[in-house]
Amino acid sequence: MSEFRVTQNTFTGGELSPYLIARNDLAKYANGLKSLKNGFVREEGCILNRAGLELVGETKYPDKKVRLIPFSFNTEQTYIIEAGHKYFRFIKDGGYIIYPDNYGDEDNDPDKQAKKGQIVEIETPYGEDDLFLIKYAQSADVLSLTKIGTAPKELTRLSHYDWTLTDISFFPSILPPANVKAAWTGSNENGRYYTYLVTAIDSKTLEESNRSEEVSALGRYEGYWAVGEYMTITFDAVPNALEYNVYRSVNGVFGYIGTTSATSFIDDKIEPDLTSTAPMKRNPFEEENYPGVVNYFKQRKLYANLLNDPQTIKASQIAAPNNFNVSRPLLASDAITISIAEREVNEIRHLIGMSDLIVLTSSAEWRINGADGVFSANPPPEAVVQSNYGSSNVMPVVSGSQIIFVQAGGSIVRDLGYTYVSDSYDGDELSIFAKHLFENKHVVDMAYSKEPHKITWCVISDGTIAALTYNKKQEVCAWHKHTTKGEFESVAVVREDLEDAAYFAIKRVLNGQTKRYIERMATRLISDAREGFFVDCGLRYSGNAIKEVSGLNHLENEEVIALADGGVVDNLKVRDGKVILPRAASKIVIGLPYEFEIETLNIEGENTHGILKSINQISIKVEKSREDFFIQASYGTLYQNPRSIESINDAGFLFSGDIKAVIPAVSTSEATIKIKQKYPLPLTILSISATVNIGDVK
Repeated sequence: MSEFRVTQNTFTGGELSPYLIARNDLAKYANGLKSLKNGFVREEGCILNRAGLELVGETKYPDKKVRLIPFSFNTEQTYIIEAGHKYFRFIKDGGYIIYPDNYGDEDNDPDKQAKKGQIVEIETPYGEDDLFLIKYAQSADVLSLTKIGTAPKELTRLSHYDWTLTDISFFPSILPPANVKAAWTGSNENGRYYTYLVTAIDSKTLEESNRSEEVSALGRYEGYWAVGEYMTITFDAVPNALEYNVYRSVNGVFGYIGTTSATSFIDDKIEPDLTSTAPMKRNPFEEENYPGVVNYFKQRKLYANLLNDPQTIKASQIAAPNNFNVSRPLLASDAITISIAEREVNEIRHLIGMSDLIVLTSSAEWRINGADGVFSANPPPEAVVQSNYGSSNVMPVVSGSQIIFVQAGGSIVRDLGYTYVSDSYDGDELSIFAKHLFENKHVVDMAYSKEPHKITWCVISDGTIAALTYNKKQEVCAWHKHTTKGEFESVAVVREDLEDAAYFAIKRVLNGQTKRYIERMATRLISDAREGFFVDCGLRYSGNAIKEVSGLNHLENEEVIALADGGVVDNLKVRDGKVILPRAASKIVIGLPYEFEIETLNIEGENTHGILKSINQISIKVEKSREDFFIQASYGTLYQNPRSIESINDAGFLFSGDIKAVIPAVSTSEATIKIKQKYPLPLTILSISATVNIGDVK
């Protein structure tokens, strides 16, 4: 019998498919795992058990799904929208926004005063079946929302407690001048009519209004104009107008003749500039031809997947997000219409602004930009197909320079990024080595966390989470699955303080009743065991030492686990919304237990498949962890590692170093090491080493 030692010091391969268990010839085998549940891989290669989920609150309707949508004005002013059946609610920093006790007192508004103490809520047209078809894009305090077949909306935050949802008006931001008149000064001999119109320029946005009404007046043919003869155009002032442009008709085309800051203009035989014509009013969404996709690109607002034109993109004028007017001939800054020409009619599902506009349809991926890199109306942009995979309706995320999207069938996750060598956008299948997480299932929602860990959270149709730690440059592509006592239904991520916070909508059956809760993942950056939050649907208490913990009505009759001043208290049952601890504690976390588990792939040497192996000794290097976790070798006895003296004497102590375990040998042809953490305690694994004896063939 021979002996060898094996060490796995990185886990950047994440959980691998069972179909790869015999593929120890793959480079990914050396850094992969057979199982990684309720833990995640850091970019450095180590593994951490995930933080718990802190209760935010119960959704409005327990029998209807909700979708979570992020709202981010900047890194400090961020919200989560609970989008439910015909309503929106708003969450900030882990709690619902509640109307204050003095709401409406200042203006003595009885309607406002009636809302005191209630959750801030607005009415919407979106039913439960519409929620996951909504596409959105944000600019400052305005979130634009589209859903195919529904008029596009703007959600505006006027204040912390004042939110409005309105139809988008596809007109310039300023009105045209009214009461336009033209008066001729001079002889009427050899007469002809001259026609004029005027537009206003917005002082804030410099956007040009629609045309005014046309006005005509009798003058003389231009060749006969004498000195002192002219046409005077007058009009009413427009609020917030910086100046006014005046146009004169030449064979029905209105050419520019001048600009004035006054409310009158004199045309003394000015030649109209037909290369700069008056804007022509355009509303591409008339007759309920509503779009299903929205985004921004190069100071333009873009809509796509119109009800009657699923392969068409409408781009607004530059810096005028709801202005789709054009001129003749087209100016570079005019609105743009782009039609994707494919062999089949495939709807546009997503628009993503990178250095080019990336368009994801149900069958292909397109790159759109001008030949010179300028996205303008004249010359028009070009659309070039990049690949032919197709995208689902799940909104993509952007990780650095890479787009991560779900393929059309819903069960494959891909990336897409610019490749300098080919001067095109190309990508890889990211889920290729973890297909078992998606088989006979599909992704229903997705969100991306940038800091402190680059994780893409994918909600799967079976109620689990398949999450991806991804860093293309460092060759990190690690999948991990997450479960809870219930079903995950939606996810969204916003920045809060120094981290990105992930929020989840979860359906749970508790005390025999179906409930839906919003829960926020706690921080994983801890330096004291007493500060950790490793329970689900949980609550936290900090204050004077207590034994009776109340406020747990949502967990009535459920078995919960607590961390009380760093000590684990399990097998607690909630009665009348409370539990009794064996001893008083001042820092308490209590909620539903969950189990963190990893299992290595089969330990193999060269040509050792099918040969009996026994693991004699295991060494696990941990960082900032509590030592009382569980170890199992080759499905043998589950061994609980004891706490150190330092940990016993200091409840907040976190151990860093090597933990050695000698476990009774079990001979098997599939030798693995399993590590579990059943308790609400932090565990970070840097490496796993084992001494293995090899026996005879079975």
